[in-house]
Amino acid sequence: MIIHFICRGNIFRSLIAETYLKSLQIPGITTLSSGTIADETRESNHELGYTANTRELLARHDLAGHAKPRAEQLTQERLTDDQLVICANQIAYDEAVAIAQLPESTIIWDVTDIGEGTRIANSVDQRKRYEEEVFVEITALVDELVRTQRLGRI
Repeated sequence: MIIHFICRGNIFRSLIAETYLKSLQIPGITTLSSGTIADETRESNHELGYTANTRELLARHDLAGHAKPRAEQLTQERLTDDQLVICANQIAYDEAVAIAQLPESTIIWDVTDIGEGTRIANSVDQRKRYEEEVFVEITALVDELVRTQRLGRI
């Protein structure tokens, strides 16, 4: 089974989900992630330190070795009908359907990104707290996905 996580830049939420699920090493599960605006934000995300921040977060949780090296843009070619597609939130979903045809079974989570809604970081400490919040939220959602989809532990 292929599980494909989608967010906007593919440097935070979908990368965490992909990396965490990959770290569980469930036989028969392949993980992918993409961003709806990954190509257009790749350089600025790197320059602003967002990419490094996520790498540091993953390292703090001993997951850095499971992370892919760079953000990938969502394209129709990256999607197949047999994938389970999960969008980080409604914003990511709305952008994704403007780019590609998603499977009808697509799941939409409600994970607010840093910089969206009430997760506006005004300091480094606040950003790190939000990173940890999002990490805990996403790993719990992935754990729930593993349980509800019966993805392993046969």
